[in-house]
Amino acid sequence: MEKINYKIDHSNNNLKAYNNSDTLKYKASWFLEFGKTTSEIYNLDNEIIYTIAKKFKFWKWRMSYDISPKNKESLVLISSNTANSIFKLQLGTDFYEVQIHYFQKQSIFKNGIKIAEINDAFAESFEENTSNVLLLNSEDLEIIFLLYTCLKTGIVNQKSVIKSQKELISLKEKWGS
Repeated sequence: MEKINYKIDHSNNNLKAYNNSDTLKYKASWFLEFGKTTSEIYNLDNEIIYTIAKKFKFWKWRMSYDISPKNKESLVLISSNTANSIFKLQLGTDFYEVQIHYFQKQSIFKNGIKIAEINDAFAESFEENTSNVLLLNSEDLEIIFLLYTCLKTGIVNQKSVIKSQKELISLKEKWGS
């Protein structure tokens, strides 16, 4: 199956998803509000489609993200390990899993099948911070952008929070270089 290439640009506290022809698909921004780090994802009409609140579950030592879709039931993306390298989300009957790998890569699975790979290894450019996204199906871009925005909410610099590469998941299948 042919993989579809997208990119996500980072600037300050903003994320923007583009297709190959540089057409904007989604945008997001995060900010600190009343002591909580919050993100909002917008569609092309500048309407908020998701609101995300980042939380740290101190007693379980895990990150979680409360997701409030517009006019839908709330969702929770939660880390399933203390290294915060595997995150899980249930959306209806579908189960999504995000695995964080070595060298700033993430794999996203839907019901156990890999649907996307994101490479955050930025080119050494001062102004441009771009992540490459490979998708199996363009219809999954919205959920991929949502999951990615959750993980980037509150991150000021693009360096990994995990100090040891040993805590990351090994990348089993390579999609892109």
